[in-house]
Amino acid sequence: MITLAYLTTIALAGILTAFVAGNNLSAAVGTIIGSRITSRAMGIAIGILGFTLGLILEGSALHSASANLLPHSYTLISYAFLVSFALFILAYFLRSPLSLTMVLVGVAIGLSIHNGYAVNGNFVALMVATWILAPLGSVIFAFGLNRELQKRQSRNFWSEISYLKVILIVVSFLTAFTLGANTLGLIANMAGFDIWVIASMITGIVAGSLFLSKGIIKRVGEEMYLMRYSNALTSLLVSSVFVEVATLFSIPLSNTQTLTSSVLGTGMSYRTKAIYMRPFMIVLATWIIAPLAGLFLGLVI
Repeated sequence: MITLAYLTTIALAGILTAFVAGNNLSAAVGTIIGSRITSRAMGIAIGILGFTLGLILEGSALHSASANLLPHSYTLISYAFLVSFALFILAYFLRSPLSLTMVLVGVAIGLSIHNGYAVNGNFVALMVATWILAPLGSVIFAFGLNRELQKRQSRNFWSEISYLKVILIVVSFLTAFTLGANTLGLIANMAGFDIWVIASMITGIVAGSLFLSKGIIKRVGEEMYLMRYSNALTSLLVSSVFVEVATLFSIPLSNTQTLTSSVLGTGMSYRTKAIYMRPFMIVLATWIIAPLAGLFLGLVI
């Protein structure tokens, strides 16, 4: 039976997806757009395709995570989506980076506890451990991989640049794919993962990518263009691998965590390069605040 809570859940799933797509498209395809490897239209198309295929092909892998975090009640799910959306919008206007994945997980756990439902403690412990170890692993692997790339001596510089451009396009697609599978997959599974949910979310992907990403793509694309091709490649590849592994084990993991850490690891691989740590420390603080804020609001609703 179609209920108001069900319709609200579908609508909120699409709205959340639009903002996730708009805010994260730059991380996936900002490099290839900012460096003029592809046009803006082509870059956005690659991002939309990656988000959509990730959601459809691997999104169901997050079913176990959804079941362990929140009972399948459309009323509770609509509350979880609404609170997460409110926090996400607040952070947007405060210009503070915030992981929707971490907020949504916190809200879901808080709602479950508040309504007397059992929460799988072992799963939560595994998830928190992943949130700690994945960024550390991203720093280490990005550091090591970029050091190895620096040691490579190319006899044909322009040939290598052309080669890196092609790989960057592929890795940008994979970054979008893994976000679609993990973050959007979590939203879809909480909402029920039926045809109407998927239709609403795909609409959100397209709308968010086209209308909510312009300024962010320009800013992030220009910032990532300042990185060497090899640096951007290392950061995106390492981030995608960690999120994909988490997806296969049905563990929610934010691309923000792994990509930010990968960029840090890449920067640390240069012996003579100073690193401005303040932005990273701010992001690190939000990784702690986001799930706790979500948990608190879930408990008091």
